[in-house]
Amino acid sequence: MSGQEYKRPLIPHEQAVTAAANIRALRIARGWTQTQLAGKMGWANASTVCAAEGRRDGRQRSFTPAEISLLADIFGVRPWELTSRCAHCKGNPPVGYTCQTCGGSLPR
Repeated sequence: MSGQEYKRPLIPHEQAVTAAANIRALRIARGWTQTQLAGKMGWANASTVCAAEGRRDGRQRSFTPAEISLLADIFGVRPWELTSRCAHCKGNPPVGYTCQTCGGSLPR
């Protein structure tokens, strides 16, 4: 590749942020630790899950489409559900409340 580094395809940043909130909500709902999810994903350790959940010094880890597909399989959801809506409130928090996972809110 003569001086050019191969770059793996990544999903858009906005989708990665949504996926991060969904990954955390789904992991907690299942009672899994970050270490357990890392093992299911084949990641080296829990710090990768921490970064995937956007919890590492405010930096959001990127995801490849293949990682999103594997995460969706692990959680038993479709890939678009990880990247397009909150798994916690399904995009519909109770009226007058804000979802603490995705920050979404509906007016009173």
